[in-house]
Order: sequence, then C-alpha cells, then structure tokens
Amino acid sequence: MTDRLNDEEFLKQYLSEDPSEEFIEVIASTVVEEMSESFPELSLKSRPMEDVLDDFCDEKLEEVNSTGQYERKLNYLQTYLEGEACIETTDDLSSEDVEQYYKWRKNESLDRDEPLSDSTLRDDMYLFREFIQYLIEHRMAPVRFEKSVKIPEVEYESGEGVDEKKLDPEIAKAALEYLRKYEYADVEHIAMELMCQSGPRKNGLRGRDVPHFDYEEGILKYEHKEASPLKNNESSEREVTLYGDLPEFIQDYLENRRPDETDDEGRKPLLTKGDGRISPSMLQKIAYKWTRPCAVGLGCPHDRDPEECEAAQKNNSAYKCPSSRAPHHIRTGYITDQKNRGVSSDAIDQRCDVSPRVQDLHYDLPDDTEERERFEDEFRNAEEDPDSGFNHD
Repeated sequence: MTDRLNDEEFLKQYLSEDPSEEFIEVIASTVVEEMSESFPELSLKSRPMEDVLDDFCDEKLEEVNSTGQYERKLNYLQTYLEGEACIETTDDLSSEDVEQYYKWRKNESLDRDEPLSDSTLRDDMYLFREFIQYLIEHRMAPVRFEKSVKIPEVEYESGEGVDEKKLDPEIAKAALEYLRKYEYADVEHIAMELMCQSGPRKNGLRGRDVPHFDYEEGILKYEHKEASPLKNNESSEREVTLYGDLPEFIQDYLENRRPDETDDEGRKPLLTKGDGRISPSMLQKIAYKWTRPCAVGLGCPHDRDPEECEAAQKNNSAYKCPSSRAPHHIRTGYITDQKNRGVSSDAIDQRCDVSPRVQDLHYDLPDDTEERERFEDEFRNAEEDPDSGFNHD
C-alpha cells in the first residue's frame, strides 16, 4: 500500500471513502518519514526500553511520598513491555501494543481467576497514560499513541463494572471439534475440554492431580491442598461429573500422551507438558490460542487477513485477537450457557463453586435474545390458561 501513496488519483479516491485508521496511520507514518529526512530534529528518538523505563520510574517515584504502591504498578508496566510485548527499543512499540495493555492488565497480569477491578485498573491506566505521554514528550513515540490508551469508567453509585466478555458457544464448539480431530488427547486438548465442559477456575484446574480423576466413575475431584489451594479452601471441595466422551479423552491422554512427571511436592499433576505442573500463564496462553476463530476453522469476524495478522501468526500474540478469550471468559461463557439451558443456580454452584449471588453479578451474562428465550416457555404456558382474560384467541 505504501507504494500507492505516490498515486495522487488513488489517494483522492481512497480518502473520499471514509478511510480506515490503518490507512490513515500509513499516510501519517509516510509523511513523518519524509519530513524527518528534511528536518532531522523532528524524527523520533530510539532508546532501549529498559533505560527509558528506569528513567521514568526514577522520575515518578520522586514525585510521591509512598513508593510501595507505585513500585508495584511500575513493575506491571515493565513486565508487560519487556516480558509480554517483548519491546526492546522504543522503535518496537506499536499502537496495538499500547491498546493491549488494558486487556493484559485486566485479565492476565494476576494469578487469580477474577479480572482486575475497574477502579484499580483505572488508576493503572492513568499511570500507563503518563508513561506514553512521557515517551511523546521526549520524542520517543508519536502523539497518536495517547489515543490508544483506554481509561475505564467506574460508576460508583451502581457498583464497579463487570467484565462482560464471555466465550461464544459457537467458538467453544468449533475449538473442541478441531482439537479432537487434530490435537487429540494432547494436554492442550484436555485443558480446553475441561475448561469448556465444566467451567473451572484457572488455579483450581491446574491444581488437579492424576489421582483426582476417576475413570470408572467419570468424575474429577477438587480437593483443597496447601500447595494448590482452592478459592474457598475446604468449602470449594467437590466432585464434578464428566459427561460424554470426556473421561475417555482424559484416559487416552494419561495412557498415551502425558509425560511421566512428578512435581516438587511429590504429586503427579494432571495437566503437564513435562516441565512440572502447568502454570497459570500457560493456561492463559492455551485459552487465547484456541479461542481465536481463525485457529479453529472459523472465519475472522474482524475482516483481518490471517497471513498479515500478528494474533493469527504468533501463538504468543493470540491475546491480541479481539475474539480470543481468557480462562475466566470461558468460565463465564460456560455458566451463561448452562443458565440459558435451564440449569439451576444451585446446580451450577455445586459444579463450578460459585454462589447464586455471584453468578448473577459476574458470571451469568445473557444477551437480550438469550434473556428473552429463557422466559418464553413460562409465558407460553400462561397463554394456554383458558381462564385468563388476557389470553389471545
């Protein structure tokens, strides 16, 4: 596309058709590059991101009285830029990297299953915006990057906002069908089966051992242990029935694919790749990897070319796909789908260890159509009452 920027007629036609942000960014980048050749003082500086972060952190910590809280926030910023986005120099930072910090900080930066609260996230995003402004002020990032920083709105009168993302049942079905055909009984297949078919918490799932699976009974036991605690300690202990062919899938994995692995506690983790118990970050990556529509045989709903999309090409960048979902979102999608099918709140509490009140607040998120369909039978039955004066003939 860059070559065609020299075509005046092409530019006139394209700009008259409500051009995309991507196209505008290409034009802006081209203009900046050409101006920089004539005016070197306008060009962006390139510095090692590690040095820039050190300078920003030192400057920020000098402004505050209590450094502990800011040090933690700054550590998350450094972890994302250097560890997750792999930014080595300021030249490497893209607008998409800036946009994705919101998603990473909310859903992936903590070991716990629940997303970061909007109030905490808002404060961290303010700090992140300060960092982007710092880069812009020192000519290490373009001005447009500041627009890519999303600050969440918090309505204190109605309580903090709820993360309304959930895995679409269509994508869940496609993912499992794909894995059963092409990655059968691999640890990633089994992890996705368990997440999609029982809606566990991430840390509860990774803490399961081989003896917790009973093939004959077709159940998975959740037992609280100090080294791998359940969210509500002993109160979270339960047995979960595994339906359909899932017990067979797990047995095939144990007999043919699971490495002979024992962890530091002398336990045999159910989910392992041969290097100890599977980590929370690995479960995150598995979830994001296999909930990309394009990765499981579905088309891209975002009109992207998979050959040029970083989220499609790199598994470590799968979280950048707008449709990809974390384990928490799979859990939310599972619970919402069960409620749509008429499963009671008490039954879901037993299976997923989540109270009816918390279900209503955080996990049961039907759209308008799903909510209407839930009550259709009740109104249909009422319509059949011949004694009602409000019935239709």
